[in-house]
Amino acid sequence: MLSALIACLRDLVDLDPNAPRPTLILNGDILELALAEDNVAAMVFDRFVDLAFDPNYPLFNPTILYLPGNHDHHLWETARERMYADYVATTPVGDELVAPYHATRLFVNRGGHDLEAELVNALVRRRWPREHLHVKVVYPNLGLESTYSGRQVLIHHGHFTESIYRLMSFAKATLFPKQPLGDEVWDWEADNFAWIDFFWSTLGRSGSAGQDVGLIYDMLQNKGAMRRLAGELGEFAGDRGPRPTRVITKWLGREAAGDLVDVVSGRERQHPEVVLTAAGRQGLMEYLGGPLARQYIREGNGQTGEKVSFVFGHTHKPFECTLEVPGFSGPLSIYNSGGWVVDTPDTQANQGAAVLLIDADCNVTSLRMYNQASSPAGYMVSLSSVADTTTNDLRERLAAGLQFDQSPWRDFSETVAAEVTLRHELLPKIIQRGLKYTD
Repeated sequence: MLSALIACLRDLVDLDPNAPRPTLILNGDILELALAEDNVAAMVFDRFVDLAFDPNYPLFNPTILYLPGNHDHHLWETARERMYADYVATTPVGDELVAPYHATRLFVNRGGHDLEAELVNALVRRRWPREHLHVKVVYPNLGLESTYSGRQVLIHHGHFTESIYRLMSFAKATLFPKQPLGDEVWDWEADNFAWIDFFWSTLGRSGSAGQDVGLIYDMLQNKGAMRRLAGELGEFAGDRGPRPTRVITKWLGREAAGDLVDVVSGRERQHPEVVLTAAGRQGLMEYLGGPLARQYIREGNGQTGEKVSFVFGHTHKPFECTLEVPGFSGPLSIYNSGGWVVDTPDTQANQGAAVLLIDADCNVTSLRMYNQASSPAGYMVSLSSVADTTTNDLRERLAAGLQFDQSPWRDFSETVAAEVTLRHELLPKIIQRGLKYTD
């Protein structure tokens, strides 16, 4: 499937072979650091590098922008710690040290994006000379702006639109109700970075225990398996308590584990029947109108844009819409890129993946690579964008030049249909294997 995808991207870039190579923006969860050891995650990404960065015909220009998500959050942590170490090394003895940073600047063309993703750089530079390539880490938001139309695009992986990634903030509010919660993106990350890094970006690399975490992750896609795991966890917790209180502690353990199941079940990905749940919409609005709007206004010299698009992923359900958001003068055009993970054994029409394309004028078009379908005939690449009163030149150019019923696009659709079907067949077997291990 990866080979077929790269063939499609080459056909896209070749629409104008004399144009500069496009900039690749990797919007998080690219390296699976949550459920795989480093070498496995690196080798998977290395296959992409092998295909996309052919030294004789590279798809992209030498500067890659990487916005870590929750599953590869550790790339941000390593870059942030390296930055802080460099700062400490250059600070004169006797000067007071400032706290570590928890966010980069928003707009990439205004400087301040010099952090490099060392692991990703090492993978790519094995094929490209070191002096020609830079993989720069930006977190948690990236802003692009047109110099002549006023359009802007804001990009975020999407994890902060869900409350589970702010768990430590809510715990702090419960324990210390008189201490106000911070409302800047810096505050959200400072409160929760250790939680995100531990559970979503390092736990799965913990030797053989990490392999079991990967198995648990697949089992979380099935509510029956989830409750079975919760019951086992509750029994384990109860058996470790004092003997006279074990009956009570077992009950409390099962109840607490059951609550954890409910929390996991509430995640946006657990509701494939809709593109965005009411809770998902609320979380999206809280992030857009809260820390993102504050960073946008502060770093944009108090200006509020009228032609702004917001790009995110994370939910595995691609869609486009418009939203009126406090802090922005006009409605935001919302684009979700979906994801490349098949979560359930049943066909879910709202789950799929898109490549989001942005031109120099900050027009955005979604290249919808696939949505799950009940038959191979239902798989077809398409273009979609938010309805607007102005002409989307990017979409018109792509619609005129790309032939989705011909190779390589037709080949990709056939391949992804077969791979999704295979995953649907394998997932119940994986879950049953996990249940067998709990006996």
